[in-house]
Amino acid sequence: MTSLLAGCASSSVQPLGESMIVVPIEAAQFVPVDPASPNGTQVAVLSGDPTSGPSAMLMRLRKGGGTPHIHSSDYQLVVLQGTMKHLGKGQAAADGKPLNPGSYWFQPGGKTHADPCLTDECLLFIVWAGKRDGRLPTEGDQ
Repeated sequence: MTSLLAGCASSSVQPLGESMIVVPIEAAQFVPVDPASPNGTQVAVLSGDPTSGPSAMLMRLRKGGGTPHIHSSDYQLVVLQGTMKHLGKGQAAADGKPLNPGSYWFQPGGKTHADPCLTDECLLFIVWAGKRDGRLPTEGDQ
């Protein structure tokens, strides 16, 4: 999870709130979250700087995943394509509801969760309240 920030910064990204930002999907520049896995999860930063503060991005996932993890910042997410599940700490995948396009969730920072993609590919829109990071949970985490 330490590679979560790799590839997220872009010199063409504008800070939030300074001017109108329009990014056609064809102009979204997807880069691998982990450069060692170029066919894995990819992100396209739309605004802000996820390495230091609030940002908005698209994320493209392949089927599977769902490793429990924690982010320090709150985020809001909308599923654009595919079907996901969003699971809280200790929640069994079978108990999670399938979340189709248009589905939304808010995830508070500091809380363990998992997000498996149930279809061949999922496309997500995410707004981060602060820095985007991620780590595996340790004993005592919520």
